[in-house]
Order: sequence, then C-alpha cells, then structure tokens
Amino acid sequence: MSATKAYAAPAANIPLEPFTLERRAPGAHDVQIDILFCGVCHSDLHQIRDEWGGSIFPMVPGHEIVGRVSAVGSHVKGFKVGDLAGVGCMVDSCRECSSCKEGLEQYCETTGMVGTYNSREIGTGQPTYGGYSQQIVVDEKYTLKVSEKLDLARVAPLLCAGITTYSPCASGK
Repeated sequence: MSATKAYAAPAANIPLEPFTLERRAPGAHDVQIDILFCGVCHSDLHQIRDEWGGSIFPMVPGHEIVGRVSAVGSHVKGFKVGDLAGVGCMVDSCRECSSCKEGLEQYCETTGMVGTYNSREIGTGQPTYGGYSQQIVVDEKYTLKVSEKLDLARVAPLLCAGITTYSPCASGK
C-alpha cells in the first residue's frame, strides 16, 4: 500500500478538497501509473453531486487518465516502466461471463463493470478512486498504451468523450 495524494469530494455538493488515499501495491498483472493528466468530465460533476444516486464518499473522481508507468507486476507483458499509459472509465469486471469472454466487459453479467471511481473493487469491496490523484494501480487488461508522439493533455479527454463515440462491433462484422 502507498499513500497517494488526491482531491476528493467528502460528500455530495461539497467542493473537492485535499485527500490522502491508500493505493494497493501492484499485483502480478497490474500497472502502476504516475498520473500526468486527467480530464474533467461532466460525469464527474454528476457523480460528486450524487445526481445519479449511489455515490460513494469520499469520492476521488476522474476517468480520463494519462501517465507514466512507474511499476509493473511480474506477469505484465504489455508495459514496462517508463511507458506512457491511459485508463478510461472501467478498471475491472468478472472476466468469466459470456459478455466478458466476448470482450464486452462493459456488459458484465456477473459483477457488472467496475468503474475507475465511485465503484467497488471485486474481492475487497473497497471503493475505487479515480484520476484526480497522483497515482493509480490498474490491471494491464484495462490499461492502454499511449504514444510518446502525442500531446498528453489532449489524449486524456479522448479516454471518455473520444471512446464514447467509437463503439465498433466486437466481432468485427
């Protein structure tokens, strides 16, 4: 576990304030990312205002995350320390149901998809905390490689708004 500085909403309709959270140590398949940029999405506002109900406080929002990999688990194959990486709105799912096996984790039938924030980790039940923080630990399956050639400040918002408009058929048909 490592202490990570963040900004959190302590309750609905209370402005964000400094907060320290405990990030888990990277597991065998995890990527630890030092966050460089995090977009601000209108969904973040809806969540911290509890306008959709079910908000978990304190809440560290942010699901448009870009940063540099600072550690990798022993079984990680797609990333190495120093790589640029991105994280969108989802960080886990059951991985076993038919939707997950088809690559449609957002439709997970067993646990439901686990959001980057305002969700609960599978297994521990601990709240997930998002990118309005210095660091995040995510399974490499839910992490994207980002090119060094790109302007990272412009990449972060693509992890929500950009991906929302791109939804190809999973089967490729």
